Amino acid sequence: MTKTAREISADIEFPGRKMDFGFDFRDLPRYWNDNDAFKTHFMNALSCLFLEGERMFIDAVRDSQHLVKDEKLLSQVKSFIKQEAIHGHEHHKFSEYLDSMGYPATKVEDFERKEKKLMRKYMPAKRRLAITCAVEHFTAILAHQVLTNPESTEGMDPRFKEMWTWHAIEETEHKGVCYDVYEQTGGSYALRVFAMFNVTWMFLLRTAIVQGIFLWKDGKLFKPSTWKSGFNFFWKKPGLIPSIWSDYKDYYRRDFHPWDHDNRELLGEWQADHNNYKTV
Repeated sequence: MTKTAREISADIEFPGRKMDFGFDFRDLPRYWNDNDAFKTHFMNALSCLFLEGERMFIDAVRDSQHLVKDEKLLSQVKSFIKQEAIHGHEHHKFSEYLDSMGYPATKVEDFERKEKKLMRKYMPAKRRLAITCAVEHFTAILAHQVLTNPESTEGMDPRFKEMWTWHAIEETEHKGVCYDVYEQTGGSYALRVFAMFNVTWMFLLRTAIVQGIFLWKDGKLFKPSTWKSGFNFFWKKPGLIPSIWSDYKDYYRRDFHPWDHDNRELLGEWQADHNNYKTV
């Protein structure tokens, strides 16, 4: 009998993992993603936005979990918090490396930290949880590309590719947790899609601004070759935007659940090949 998306979500078990990648960030080449400034700084921008984003997700779930009665979901929340905390730690270490290369990555983190504090102080918990669900959907569909589209990681430094693959696996494992908390605490469809609409343009704008700063630091912001690469990255077949569009717009369905996109087989394949971690 085929399981529903919500049954799949309820059955998923996952640990927090402290990974040992066996390399220092200082060993990375400047343009570690296909020797391409645009593609590298797109990922660099995402990375330095992740630290405070992960902390916001943790706070949003913690501030709502007292309303959850499902013990299994509460156990998943604990694992979700562990995974997101470890992700944030790894991305902060990478931001410090970017600082050493002359990019203002930790300044970006500082700005994000101040904004997230204001959000927690003045924004209702339900709205912050809706925002978290929207961003988690973004990270889940991007993670799926990392795991299934060879061209999305082709040319990456193999050591850093392993790190991004680990992050993608864990984003996939816990992609339903915030959504389930939102549903079980009475979250509405209207707020969910309103949050996604706002998150979409803010996510793209913030990433573009940080990426632009990094490219400007390298003297590559206004080079035609940079923007040719950007066009190819986003639009040329397979292209990031066409590749994620169908999964993205599914979020606006009234009956949507993240595990409608059932990619559990990817988790088993990765777990079978990796034991370079400690469970926490």
